[in-house]
Amino acid sequence: MINTKNLNIDRYIFYIFFLTGLFSCKNQEHLTFETKIIAIQDFFDCQTTDCVTTEILLLKSVNETKISKRVNQEIEKAACIILNMENNAPAKTIDAAIRRFNLSYQQTKKEFPDEITPYEISINCHLSFQNQEILSVLIESYIYTGGAHGNGNSTYLTIHAKTGKLIKPMSLFKNYNEFLNYSEKVFRQKHTIGDHKSINSTGFFFENDQFTLPANIGFTDRNVILFYNQYEISSYAEGPVELKLEKEKVSDFFSFPIL
Repeated sequence: MINTKNLNIDRYIFYIFFLTGLFSCKNQEHLTFETKIIAIQDFFDCQTTDCVTTEILLLKSVNETKISKRVNQEIEKAACIILNMENNAPAKTIDAAIRRFNLSYQQTKKEFPDEITPYEISINCHLSFQNQEILSVLIESYIYTGGAHGNGNSTYLTIHAKTGKLIKPMSLFKNYNEFLNYSEKVFRQKHTIGDHKSINSTGFFFENDQFTLPANIGFTDRNVILFYNQYEISSYAEGPVELKLEKEKVSDFFSFPIL
Protein backbone atom coordinates (compact mmCIF):
# COMPACT_ATOMS: atom_id res chain seq x y z
CA MET A 1 0.00 0.00 0.00
CA ILE A 2 1.22 3.46 -0.90
CA ASN A 3 1.75 5.77 2.07
CA THR A 4 -0.29 8.72 0.85
CA LYS A 5 0.39 10.67 4.03
CA ASN A 6 4.16 10.77 3.41
CA LEU A 7 3.57 11.48 -0.27
CA ASN A 8 1.40 14.46 0.54
CA ILE A 9 4.00 15.76 3.00
CA ASP A 10 6.72 15.47 0.36
CA ARG A 11 4.59 17.35 -2.12
CA TYR A 12 3.85 20.02 0.45
CA ILE A 13 7.55 20.51 1.24
CA PHE A 14 8.40 20.69 -2.48
CA TYR A 15 5.65 23.26 -3.00
CA ILE A 16 6.95 25.44 -0.16
CA PHE A 17 10.51 25.35 -1.52
CA PHE A 18 9.24 26.14 -5.02
CA LEU A 19 7.28 29.17 -3.85
CA THR A 20 10.18 30.38 -1.71
CA GLY A 21 12.57 30.19 -4.66
CA LEU A 22 10.10 31.85 -6.97
CA PHE A 23 9.47 34.66 -4.50
CA SER A 24 13.21 35.19 -3.97
CA CYS A 25 13.89 35.45 -7.71
CA LYS A 26 11.14 37.95 -8.29
CA ASN A 27 11.82 40.01 -5.19
CA GLN A 28 15.58 40.43 -5.14
CA GLU A 29 16.24 43.36 -2.89
CA HIS A 30 17.19 46.57 -4.66
CA LEU A 31 20.23 48.37 -3.38
CA THR A 32 19.61 51.41 -1.21
CA PHE A 33 21.69 54.52 -1.81
CA GLU A 34 22.58 57.69 0.04
CA THR A 35 24.56 60.76 -0.98
CA LYS A 36 27.98 61.13 0.61
CA ILE A 37 29.22 64.72 0.80
CA ILE A 38 33.00 65.08 0.56
CA ALA A 39 34.44 68.49 1.45
CA ILE A 40 37.94 69.79 0.80
CA GLN A 41 38.00 70.99 4.41
CA ASP A 42 38.08 67.34 5.49
CA PHE A 43 41.67 67.15 4.22
CA PHE A 44 43.10 70.69 4.36
CA ASP A 45 42.91 73.67 6.68
CA CYS A 46 41.52 76.06 4.09
CA GLN A 47 41.69 78.95 6.55
CA THR A 48 45.47 78.95 6.39
CA THR A 49 46.21 77.39 2.99
CA ASP A 50 44.93 77.68 -0.56
CA CYS A 51 42.19 75.25 -1.52
CA VAL A 52 40.27 74.44 -4.64
CA THR A 53 36.53 75.02 -4.67
CA THR A 54 34.79 71.69 -4.42
CA GLU A 55 31.29 70.24 -4.48
CA ILE A 56 31.56 66.45 -4.44
CA LEU A 57 28.43 64.38 -3.90
CA LEU A 58 29.10 60.67 -4.31
CA LEU A 59 26.43 58.00 -4.51
CA LYS A 60 26.96 55.28 -1.90
CA SER A 61 25.12 52.01 -1.43
CA VAL A 62 24.37 51.44 2.25
CA ASN A 63 23.59 47.73 1.97
CA GLU A 64 26.00 45.56 3.94
CA THR A 65 26.85 43.14 1.13
CA LYS A 66 29.81 42.32 -1.10
CA ILE A 67 27.81 43.49 -4.10
CA SER A 68 27.17 46.84 -2.44
CA LYS A 69 30.89 47.22 -1.72
CA ARG A 70 31.78 46.51 -5.36
CA VAL A 71 29.20 49.03 -6.60
CA ASN A 72 30.68 51.70 -4.34
CA GLN A 73 34.17 50.85 -5.60
CA GLU A 74 33.09 51.28 -9.24
CA ILE A 75 31.53 54.68 -8.51
CA GLU A 76 34.57 55.83 -6.53
CA LYS A 77 36.90 54.61 -9.27
CA ALA A 78 35.02 56.66 -11.88
CA ALA A 79 35.22 59.77 -9.67
CA CYS A 80 38.97 59.27 -9.23
CA ILE A 81 39.40 59.12 -13.01
CA ILE A 82 37.52 62.41 -13.36
CA LEU A 83 39.78 64.03 -10.76
CA ASN A 84 42.98 62.78 -12.38
CA MET A 85 44.50 65.76 -14.19
CA GLU A 86 47.93 64.21 -14.69
CA ASN A 87 49.36 61.54 -16.98
CA ASN A 88 49.97 59.06 -14.16
CA ALA A 89 47.49 56.47 -12.92
CA PRO A 90 44.40 57.73 -11.09
CA ALA A 91 44.35 57.62 -7.30
CA LYS A 92 42.78 54.50 -5.82
CA THR A 93 40.50 56.34 -3.38
CA ILE A 94 38.47 59.53 -3.60
CA ASP A 95 40.28 60.92 -0.55
CA ALA A 96 43.66 60.47 -2.22
CA ALA A 97 42.32 61.91 -5.50
CA ILE A 98 41.10 65.09 -3.78
CA ARG A 99 44.39 65.52 -1.95
CA ARG A 100 46.35 65.10 -5.18
CA PHE A 101 44.10 67.54 -7.06
CA ASN A 102 44.48 70.23 -4.39
CA LEU A 103 48.24 69.74 -4.05
CA SER A 104 48.55 70.14 -7.83
CA TYR A 105 46.68 73.45 -7.57
CA GLN A 106 48.86 74.63 -4.68
CA GLN A 107 52.04 73.77 -6.59
CA THR A 108 50.85 75.61 -9.70
CA LYS A 109 49.88 78.66 -7.68
CA LYS A 110 53.28 78.65 -6.00
CA GLU A 111 54.97 78.71 -9.41
CA PHE A 112 52.60 81.30 -10.95
CA PRO A 113 51.14 83.29 -8.02
CA ASP A 114 49.95 86.24 -10.12
CA GLU A 115 48.45 84.29 -13.00
CA ILE A 116 46.47 81.40 -11.66
CA THR A 117 42.78 81.56 -10.73
CA PRO A 118 41.23 79.18 -8.19
CA TYR A 119 40.53 75.69 -9.45
CA GLU A 120 36.99 74.32 -9.24
CA ILE A 121 35.69 70.77 -9.15
CA SER A 122 32.09 69.58 -9.00
CA ILE A 123 31.00 65.94 -9.04
CA ASN A 124 27.37 64.95 -8.57
CA CYS A 125 26.08 61.36 -8.78
CA HIS A 126 22.54 60.16 -9.46
CA LEU A 127 20.93 56.75 -9.73
CA SER A 128 19.13 57.10 -13.06
CA PHE A 129 17.71 53.56 -13.21
CA GLN A 130 17.65 50.29 -11.30
CA ASN A 131 16.06 46.91 -11.91
CA GLN A 132 16.88 43.31 -10.93
CA GLU A 133 19.75 43.09 -13.43
CA ILE A 134 21.40 46.49 -13.88
CA LEU A 135 22.09 49.80 -12.19
CA SER A 136 22.57 52.96 -14.23
CA VAL A 137 24.55 55.68 -12.47
CA LEU A 138 24.95 59.18 -13.89
CA ILE A 139 27.98 61.21 -12.79
CA GLU A 140 27.86 64.88 -13.78
CA SER A 141 31.15 66.71 -13.39
CA TYR A 142 32.68 70.13 -13.97
CA ILE A 143 36.36 70.96 -13.70
CA TYR A 144 37.98 74.37 -14.06
CA THR A 145 41.77 74.62 -14.02
CA GLY A 146 42.17 77.98 -15.73
CA GLY A 147 41.55 79.28 -19.22
CA ALA A 148 38.46 80.69 -20.87
CA HIS A 149 36.09 78.08 -19.46
CA GLY A 150 35.91 74.83 -17.54
CA ASN A 151 35.03 71.40 -18.81
CA GLY A 152 31.70 69.76 -18.02
CA ASN A 153 31.04 66.07 -18.65
CA SER A 154 28.43 63.42 -18.00
CA THR A 155 29.51 59.85 -17.36
CA TYR A 156 27.12 56.90 -17.31
CA LEU A 157 28.06 53.70 -15.50
CA THR A 158 26.13 50.50 -16.11
CA ILE A 159 26.70 48.08 -13.25
CA HIS A 160 25.55 44.47 -12.95
CA ALA A 161 23.11 44.38 -10.03
CA LYS A 162 23.99 40.76 -9.16
CA THR A 163 27.78 41.15 -9.14
CA GLY A 164 28.41 44.86 -8.59
CA LYS A 165 30.84 44.89 -11.50
CA LEU A 166 30.94 47.42 -14.32
CA ILE A 167 29.44 46.22 -17.60
CA LYS A 168 31.54 47.21 -20.60
CA PRO A 169 29.52 48.96 -23.36
CA MET A 170 30.05 46.19 -25.92
CA SER A 171 28.75 43.61 -23.45
CA LEU A 172 25.40 45.42 -23.22
CA PHE A 173 24.24 44.23 -26.62
CA LYS A 174 23.10 41.02 -28.23
CA ASN A 175 24.00 42.49 -31.60
CA TYR A 176 26.03 45.69 -31.52
CA ASN A 177 25.78 46.43 -35.23
CA GLU A 178 21.98 46.15 -35.30
CA PHE A 179 21.69 48.62 -32.43
CA LEU A 180 24.23 50.91 -34.11
CA ASN A 181 22.20 50.95 -37.34
CA TYR A 182 18.94 51.59 -35.50
CA SER A 183 20.50 54.43 -33.49
CA GLU A 184 21.90 56.07 -36.62
CA LYS A 185 18.46 55.98 -38.23
CA VAL A 186 16.89 57.75 -35.21
CA PHE A 187 19.81 60.21 -35.03
CA ARG A 188 19.40 61.16 -38.69
CA GLN A 189 15.65 61.63 -38.25
CA LYS A 190 16.10 63.84 -35.20
CA HIS A 191 18.71 66.07 -36.86
CA THR A 192 17.09 66.04 -40.32
CA ILE A 193 19.97 64.30 -42.08
CA GLY A 194 18.94 62.40 -45.19
CA ASP A 195 19.81 58.72 -45.52
CA HIS A 196 22.21 59.38 -48.38
CA LYS A 197 23.79 62.53 -46.94
CA SER A 198 27.01 62.69 -44.97
CA ILE A 199 26.40 62.22 -41.24
CA ASN A 200 28.50 65.38 -40.81
CA SER A 201 26.56 67.44 -43.35
CA THR A 202 24.84 69.54 -40.65
CA GLY A 203 27.98 70.35 -38.69
CA PHE A 204 28.76 67.26 -36.63
CA PHE A 205 32.25 65.84 -36.77
CA PHE A 206 32.01 62.08 -36.50
CA GLU A 207 35.40 60.53 -37.19
CA ASN A 208 35.83 59.28 -40.76
CA ASP A 209 32.33 60.57 -41.51
CA GLN A 210 30.79 57.47 -39.91
CA PHE A 211 28.15 57.38 -37.21
CA THR A 212 29.36 55.91 -33.93
CA LEU A 213 27.79 55.32 -30.55
CA PRO A 214 28.93 57.62 -27.73
CA ALA A 215 31.28 56.64 -24.94
CA ASN A 216 28.36 57.01 -22.53
CA ILE A 217 25.18 54.95 -22.73
CA GLY A 218 22.75 55.16 -19.83
CA PHE A 219 19.24 54.27 -18.78
CA THR A 220 16.24 55.96 -17.22
CA ASP A 221 12.82 54.52 -16.41
CA ARG A 222 11.57 55.25 -19.94
CA ASN A 223 14.60 55.72 -22.19
CA VAL A 224 18.00 54.53 -23.25
CA ILE A 225 20.29 57.57 -23.28
CA LEU A 226 23.03 58.04 -25.85
CA PHE A 227 25.09 60.94 -24.51
CA TYR A 228 27.83 62.63 -26.52
CA ASN A 229 29.88 65.00 -24.38
CA GLN A 230 31.27 68.30 -25.63
CA TYR A 231 33.93 67.86 -28.31
CA GLU A 232 32.87 64.25 -28.93
CA ILE A 233 30.89 65.05 -32.08
CA SER A 234 30.29 68.80 -31.74
CA SER A 235 32.02 71.95 -30.56
CA TYR A 236 32.07 73.34 -27.02
CA ALA A 237 29.75 76.16 -28.08
CA GLU A 238 27.14 73.71 -29.37
CA GLY A 239 27.27 71.72 -26.16
CA PRO A 240 26.63 68.03 -25.55
CA VAL A 241 24.31 65.99 -27.78
CA GLU A 242 21.76 63.65 -26.24
CA LEU A 243 19.68 61.07 -28.07
CA LYS A 244 16.81 59.37 -26.23
CA LEU A 245 15.54 56.01 -27.44
CA GLU A 246 12.29 54.54 -26.11
CA LYS A 247 13.04 51.42 -24.12
CA GLU A 248 10.10 49.48 -25.51
CA LYS A 249 11.47 49.90 -29.03
CA VAL A 250 15.07 48.89 -28.30
CA SER A 251 14.92 46.41 -25.41
CA ASP A 252 15.45 43.41 -27.71
CA PHE A 253 18.87 44.74 -28.72
CA PHE A 254 20.23 44.35 -25.18
CA SER A 255 21.75 41.38 -23.42
CA PHE A 256 20.13 42.39 -20.12
CA PRO A 257 16.52 43.24 -19.24
CA ILE A 258 16.24 47.04 -19.32
CA LEU A 259 12.49 47.54 -18.75
